[in-house]
Amino acid sequence: MVRSSRSKNQKPKVSCIPSELLQFVQRDTYSLLIKGDAGTGKTTLSLSILRALNIKSNFFYISTRISTKQLFTYYPWLHELIEKPKMSPAAGETPHKGYTLSSFEDARLDEPESLFERITNQLMDVKAPIIIIDSWDAIASFMDKEARLNNERVLQTWCERAGAKLILISEYPTNKTLDFLVDGIVELQYKFHDDLKIREILLSKLRGIEIKKPSYIYSLNDGIFRSYSSYSLSDFDISSNFACIHKEAQALEPLLSKDSYITSGYEALDTDLGGGFPSKGIVLIDTDPSINVKITTAFLAVIISKFGRSCNPVIIQPSSIFDANFIECYMNALVRIDAMKKGLVQILYPIKEMEEQGETSLDVTDYGYLNKFQQQFELFRNVIAKTRQEHPDKVLLNVLGMETPTSGKINKTNEIKILDIISFVRSNSDLCLLLTTNSQDMDDHITRISDIYLKLKTINGTLCLHSVRPSMRLYALTTITSIEYPKVKLEPLV
Repeated sequence: MVRSSRSKNQKPKVSCIPSELLQFVQRDTYSLLIKGDAGTGKTTLSLSILRALNIKSNFFYISTRISTKQLFTYYPWLHELIEKPKMSPAAGETPHKGYTLSSFEDARLDEPESLFERITNQLMDVKAPIIIIDSWDAIASFMDKEARLNNERVLQTWCERAGAKLILISEYPTNKTLDFLVDGIVELQYKFHDDLKIREILLSKLRGIEIKKPSYIYSLNDGIFRSYSSYSLSDFDISSNFACIHKEAQALEPLLSKDSYITSGYEALDTDLGGGFPSKGIVLIDTDPSINVKITTAFLAVIISKFGRSCNPVIIQPSSIFDANFIECYMNALVRIDAMKKGLVQILYPIKEMEEQGETSLDVTDYGYLNKFQQQFELFRNVIAKTRQEHPDKVLLNVLGMETPTSGKINKTNEIKILDIISFVRSNSDLCLLLTTNSQDMDDHITRISDIYLKLKTINGTLCLHSVRPSMRLYALTTITSIEYPKVKLEPLV
């Protein structure tokens, strides 16, 4: 197992805007053009830049599309970002409970000439280091072509001389009149990946900044622009020497929701599923072959650990799709000590290994007509039946890996009916996680009998989870570093 070198005090890694764009907007002066069709999140990105820079005051936001009140309604986190007014209320007045809106200008009814004059006054007086015009098209549309080009050059020149930062928003991506003037250009757009509609930001131009990754997928969840970088496998390392502190003092965690759904450990997924996984359900988790077993294992560990921390039994049939040793390391780190002592988390290693260590009572000679694969499943059946008998009132989880080549062999020889195995698992357990790779190469029955069908894949280098059945939105799979092990999260891509 790889030893992690993370610091114990390392803070969670938060992704807001692309690293190249963040580096660009941290400069002393610049002009940035944000392009995109309606609904792509241009306003959200401009406000998220203020958030990323922790700008609480001394900026000038001009809105020609929505009112200031609407901005604070659609983006409630602005109340936490913008500073409270410094002036005290006059005698007898009720203290103002809101926040100062002096930095926001509702310019929907303003004449373009007076508005442009107000902008230039801000630049000349250096009152606002950051000026955001949302949108520039609404102002420029009242000017003829020659006047527009002249005013755009004036705006850019004054911005540079004043040492200000200018952000212009445009709803016409094909309009190139500003491209040669501004220092930076980013474009927000929709794209399709396997019939899935996702958002993508293109870093077209960031003068003076090396663009290592020209595009990122992003989300507008909770009214905040969040971009997602390519994942790093090192983010999923866990120390084999790590032991969770104070596990004995942990309280039992609830496993069932109020509607008797089984919680997955992922809040966003549970919410979208109406409470979690269905009881007696089969959850098919199909992983792209390019995804490392560490990632699949880390994703599974969150679900499995919910059972261990609630002292409910888990039976894991090892597979090349996930790493059993890695699972065991997670369990030692995350699961309650009393659950581990009681043997509620069982990992069924290959029969030969278990017999050498005296850990199985299965007499292989009684199954001489079976191959090794069949023997392993007979062990799996026996352990399920025994566990169900010993814990009749507990919620039993089974984790079963089904490699495509093996499943193909089963279908051809008819030596084992995989559907019979799944039927047995469903009847004798409360939840089964069925792991596959490239499930389209398997018998269609596997996908049809599953209650929930999830896919782990990568899109533009970002780890994603797609709920095929029921059909739901995409999630970005991210990690938060906590001491010596990664905490996996699912963030909705909306």
